[in-house]
Amino acid sequence: MMRINRALISLYLLGAAGITAGYLPSAMGGNTTGLFKFKAIFMGGTCSVSAPSQVVFNGGAAISSQDIENTPPEESFPLTLSRCAGWGGTPSITVSGESTSLYGPALFRNPSPDSSSDGYGILLKTAGSTYFKANANLAQNKTIDAATTWQTTNQLSLVNGDLPMTAVLTCGDCTLNGRKGGDLVATVTFDFTYE
Repeated sequence: MMRINRALISLYLLGAAGITAGYLPSAMGGNTTGLFKFKAIFMGGTCSVSAPSQVVFNGGAAISSQDIENTPPEESFPLTLSRCAGWGGTPSITVSGESTSLYGPALFRNPSPDSSSDGYGILLKTAGSTYFKANANLAQNKTIDAATTWQTTNQLSLVNGDLPMTAVLTCGDCTLNGRKGGDLVATVTFDFTYE
């Protein structure tokens, strides 16, 4: 996010406007006084978010529908927060992506032609951390909120580190007739917000 850079540009532009409008030399001679007013709006904080570019189940090998029903495969991965700086707000992470609730609980799943399978999706969840709440289904409520112990006086650098994430390959309630195998693709985006 470039919030700090935008604030610095605003300071420069407003400062230049203040100099131009606030100080005009007098043609009369003698001393003159110039009033300078600088104004800027700074964003409270920024943070970089990164995750693996792909999460592959079972090493890319086929998984039987019975295995998915009996013991849904899980893959864990870190959501890494880095270069976090600022204070005065509350952090959260918004998760976006195509989802469906046709199979019971909301699941992430790209529609055809990306996904050729039917009746399956990804349940994405986090156990949370010291600074973020747990969320058992990010396709349903799409936000990882700050922990209730977070104070707006906390330095944002406290959240630097890994937030544990788990992706579960599931058929939801597994009662859908017409489920079929094939590729399943689910694309999600994590956006850091600080308000």
